[in-house]
Amino acid sequence: MEVNKAPKGLIVDLITPLNDKGDIDNDGLGSLLKKVLPYADAVLLASPQMGEGSGLSLKLKTDLLKKAAAFIQGKIPIFLWISEDSVEGTKKTLALLENFLESYSYQGKVFWLDSPLFYHSNRGLYDHYQGLTLNARYPFVLYNDPGLINLLERPLKRCNIRTSILKNLSEIGKIKALIFCGSLTRVNNYQKALNRRPDFRVYDGDEDRFLEYPSMSGVLSIGANIAPRIWNNVTRASLGLLEEDREKRDYLNQIWEMGKLLKDLRQIYNPNPVWIIKRSLVDLNIIGFHACTSVTQPFHEKDNLLAEFISKHNID
Repeated sequence: MEVNKAPKGLIVDLITPLNDKGDIDNDGLGSLLKKVLPYADAVLLASPQMGEGSGLSLKLKTDLLKKAAAFIQGKIPIFLWISEDSVEGTKKTLALLENFLESYSYQGKVFWLDSPLFYHSNRGLYDHYQGLTLNARYPFVLYNDPGLINLLERPLKRCNIRTSILKNLSEIGKIKALIFCGSLTRVNNYQKALNRRPDFRVYDGDEDRFLEYPSMSGVLSIGANIAPRIWNNVTRASLGLLEEDREKRDYLNQIWEMGKLLKDLRQIYNPNPVWIIKRSLVDLNIIGFHACTSVTQPFHEKDNLLAEFISKHNID
């Protein structure tokens, strides 16, 4: 892989294991990474969704990065969400995390995941990233999620990066990829705007859409916390990376069945992914606690349907 080139394939949107004191659950993090690492092409830490990034202090983010990096040891790239609620806060977080990695002498690949509209409008975005990336050691991946922006208290005129703005941003060499949630029409327009950057990755941030209309770069997966092997198989098949298996008689049927299983799995955790998946990982003895940050709403169900589904279908 080219240095700093964004990976292709399955990016696991990792939950953040916390203990009952609200600190990083080191043993749980190690067990979870041991489960997903053989099947992941990258892991995303402290994401705004599964990683509860907006509920993590900078200290917790740094601790999470330190412990994950020590376990991963450069085997696969790490993405980490750095966005704060202001330009100044984002710059501060970026600087402190870069200083930490430099002092840690980490040799693996790291990408800063940034949701620009979380703290900045489309206006002036190109100039903002020229400054943000100028002295950064590590490259960037943009995160376009209108659902995240719509949750903000302050109203915004736009909840998507404008296509013309993205085209300009792609001229900045340190911006390597985009994780996209939104309409199929918009992502098609984005792809056309990026035609001058054949190395630029566009990942699906929506599992359902990837299962129906897979991108050519890969997917950000929530369910891979639970079923990394199956998500790896489906992702690689969708990207044409399992050519050696195409001669098998039941190849297409196996992939179709796996895709259906992942859709059924998603229906179970979709009401509250963080809470439901953490509870299931506790039941599976992968993590020790189902503690969440304040940004995750409690979820109550009589039975753990996800754990039952996993056991019934022998998912690993």
